[in-house]
Amino acid sequence: MFSRYPRVMHRAPQWTEVLDLLAVVIAVLLIVVTCLNRVGAGRMVLAVGFMFFVPGRAIVANWPRMARWSEAAIPMVISLAVTGLTATVALWIHRWSPLQIFGIEACLSLIALAFSIWRRRRLGLFGRDNRQGNS
Repeated sequence: MFSRYPRVMHRAPQWTEVLDLLAVVIAVLLIVVTCLNRVGAGRMVLAVGFMFFVPGRAIVANWPRMARWSEAAIPMVISLAVTGLTATVALWIHRWSPLQIFGIEACLSLIALAFSIWRRRRLGLFGRDNRQGNS
């Protein structure tokens, strides 16, 4: 069955790399906008994008079995669960500070995404043309 769709299988590592880089860009832009103390629709869009995608993508990128289910939907579910759980725990322990929670989640997410990109490149899973044997 997999041999019928070589192009789809060939593009999977590139799609994974694009999603990881998108998550990195969202996180970095939101960190910059937050540090510059900017407000407005752009910050809100970045915050929603971060909340719905980045922490979950950082987890899924390092957990290949989970990525098989869906490269885009599973990160959304996990992101909402992680951000909701983190906020709930912070409220329970009386340590509610949204900017600190965001900072911790953003740093951990960036570290996890950088590790997954590094691991994929070290294993040679990105940019390899399996049909021709070239890298």
